[in-house]
Amino acid sequence: MKLLIIPSWYSSPAMPVLGSVFREQAEALAARGVDVAVLYTEVNNKFRGSGITVQNVNGVATYKYFRPNLTPKWERGRAFQRRLMMHRLYRRLEREWGRPDVINLRSSLQGDEAVSLAKWENLPLFFMEHSSFVVTEGAGSAAQKRLFATMDAAAVNACVGSTLYEVMAPHKETRIIPDFVDGERFSILPQEKGENAPFLFAAMGQLRPIKGYDMLIEAFAKLRGLTDRPIRLHIAGAGDERERLQKLIDRLGIGEDCRLVGAVPREQVPAFMNACDCFICSSRREMLSCVLHECAACGKPAIGTMCGGPQDIITDETGLLVPVDDPCAMAAAMLRMLDGAPKYDPEVIRASILERFSVETVCGQLVRACEDAIAMLNAKC
Repeated sequence: MKLLIIPSWYSSPAMPVLGSVFREQAEALAARGVDVAVLYTEVNNKFRGSGITVQNVNGVATYKYFRPNLTPKWERGRAFQRRLMMHRLYRRLEREWGRPDVINLRSSLQGDEAVSLAKWENLPLFFMEHSSFVVTEGAGSAAQKRLFATMDAAAVNACVGSTLYEVMAPHKETRIIPDFVDGERFSILPQEKGENAPFLFAAMGQLRPIKGYDMLIEAFAKLRGLTDRPIRLHIAGAGDERERLQKLIDRLGIGEDCRLVGAVPREQVPAFMNACDCFICSSRREMLSCVLHECAACGKPAIGTMCGGPQDIITDETGLLVPVDDPCAMAAAMLRMLDGAPKYDPEVIRASILERFSVETVCGQLVRACEDAIAMLNAKC
C-alpha cells in the first residue's frame, strides 16, 4: 500500500520538533512495510524565502513546500495559497514517488486543501482529527464547519480521543485511534539520586496559553508554602509565552526552584522523562497528550488536568486528575505526590500504557482505516 500523509503542521526551520508525532507514525508505518510519503505545505510571514525540499527521512519520502504568506490579513487567502501549493507539490510527488492508494489527512486545519486534492485526483481520503480548535471554538464556528465538511468528504473518519469523539460522532461515524508511544525509545532507566535530592516535577510542551503553565507555576509557588522539602519544577518547551512565564516566575520569587529549560531535543526526551519524580500535564484543553504516554512508558506517575486527553490516559494506578485552571487543586495533588510517588509501581504504569497505546496496536488500527477507505472508494466505482 502506498500511503500519502498530509499533516496540518510539521517540522519547519522555525519549529524543528513540530509535528513529531506525525513523523514518528509515518516512520513506524514505513518500518512495517507500508510505502509512506509526507506532503506538507505552509505559508508563514516568518519565512524570508520559499521553495520545495525533498528528503528521504528514515524511509519516508518527505515533500515540503514553504513560502511567505501573501495575504497576511485574510485567512481564506492563506488556505487558497496552500491549495495551489499542495496541487503543485503533489504533481511532483506523483512523478517521483508514484500515485498513492490513499490519502491520510491529519487535522482539518488543512481540510479544504486536502479535500480538494483528493477529489481532483479521485483518491480515497482517511481523515483523522488531532486539533483542539474544533472543540475550543465551539458549535457553529468556522473550525467546526471545516471539520464537518472534511468529514463529509472522507471515506473514513477518526480522532485521537474521547473529547473529539463527542464532537465528531454525532455528525458521522468516527473511530478513536490514539497516538502511540514507542516503548523501545521510552523505557524505565535507572536513576541515581541522593537521599536529600530535590523532588522534581516536570512538564513539557509548547509555551502557549492553552498549556496552562501559568497556572502550574502558581501552583508550584503555593506548594512551596506547604512543604519544607526541597522541590523543583522544570518546564521544557519553546514558544511565544516564554517571556511572560519567566516574568511570572520572577514575580513569585521562585526562580531558584522553577526553571524554563527550553526545547529538549527529541532524542533527549527519554532522559528528561526519567529524571523526574512526577510528570505534569497542566493544559486547559488537550485532545490526547503524547507526553503523558511517554512519561508513563518511563514508569513515571503523572498529574493531569481534566481537560480531555488526560482522562483517556491517567488511571488510579498511574496518577492523579485535577480540575482545569485550579492552582489550589494542583498544589494539593503535587503535595500528595511528594509522599505518594514512591508508592506507584513503575512497571505497572508502563504495562498499562503499552497495553493500550503500543506502536503495534496503533499502526494496526491506522492500516485498517486506510484499507477500509480504499475499499469504500472501490465499492463506488
